[in-house]
Amino acid sequence: MVPLPLKLSGKVIITDAEGRVLLLRRALSSRHHGGKWEFPGGKNDPGEDFESALHREVAEETALQVEFGRVVGAGESRLPDRRVAYLFIEGRVCGGELRLSDEHDAFAWIPRRELTRQDLSPQFRAVAAAYAAEEVTPPDVPAARAPCR
Repeated sequence: MVPLPLKLSGKVIITDAEGRVLLLRRALSSRHHGGKWEFPGGKNDPGEDFESALHREVAEETALQVEFGRVVGAGESRLPDRRVAYLFIEGRVCGGELRLSDEHDAFAWIPRRELTRQDLSPQFRAVAAAYAAEEVTPPDVPAARAPCR
């Protein structure tokens, strides 16, 4: 048996000034997990570094600019033709106005503690549960939207 190729996908757990988390609902027409909720992000284009890919994917999916914080978890999924490793990064909005791409048909700002009550794509559930259970500490950045660095 030939092992499936492994791809890396970055996901950003974006929080707002009230500590709520941004979730996006995959369009029903999506090939995988249509109608399920997920975090913004995606895979690198060839030759693209990880951080640039995260900025690009978040901007494409939400029109938001974000500043990245700490790594909050990792996960994996298996598709018929590949495995996908996910790296989850915490982020905060520092610019833009939320507007969805065609990949998603809805968004919601969910209180952190309620993440596990959402109909998340299966590969995101463990990280969402761990993140929801963390003690919330005051952010390192001002509560009001600060400009991107």
